[in-house]
Amino acid sequence: MNGFALAGSVFGLGVAGLDPFGALMVVPALAAGAKRRIVMWFFGMAALCTLLTGLVVGESVQHVSAWLARLAVPAPVRLIAQAAAAAALGAWAAVRWARRGAPKREKASVLVGPVAMALAGALWGVSAVTDPSFLALVAVDAGVESLPVSTAVFAGWFVISQAPLCLVVLALVTGKDTRPVRGAVALARRLEAPAGSAVTLLLAAGAVLLALNALSYPVAGRFWPL
Repeated sequence: MNGFALAGSVFGLGVAGLDPFGALMVVPALAAGAKRRIVMWFFGMAALCTLLTGLVVGESVQHVSAWLARLAVPAPVRLIAQAAAAAALGAWAAVRWARRGAPKREKASVLVGPVAMALAGALWGVSAVTDPSFLALVAVDAGVESLPVSTAVFAGWFVISQAPLCLVVLALVTGKDTRPVRGAVALARRLEAPAGSAVTLLLAAGAVLLALNALSYPVAGRFWPL
């Protein structure tokens, strides 16, 4: 693949994978009092882990595919795992619902500390493997034999797909009290309550789906619909 075609593929797949959730993670952290350097930790770890994930998966994709093809999870193990996951999600949703009107505790600031944000950034970077556009990029990069070029490919995809996050970080570089940052923080604070309710509902829905899927095996002899 020539350079123009490769660049076009990176741009197209970056646009296809455009994701605002990275920004939606750091803006509430700023609203909760996170310092600028802590957000930079998140951004740096997210970018680094995205690059490393792309390079590692690109090198081992054939081996991983062959391993997954041979992997067979026994039905009883899958049943137990799904039931446990459903119970955990259901309990989490119940706790969130019970505490929906409770005042915030000061210890919650730990969640926006440097270690927590760096870990969140690392997990966010690794989670790129769940994005179909990222997996397509891995396939495109399979024909690239130069490590610097491969690094540029995944870096370009990250910048384009995480454009909202990059814009927030760029605004932070110019100062935490700039108008765009203040506006984003104010919006995050206004949306905090409905966003929390939405997360609780999603957790409950996930618990119900997993429970139904687990129950479908002893009833119908197969897992459905997942």
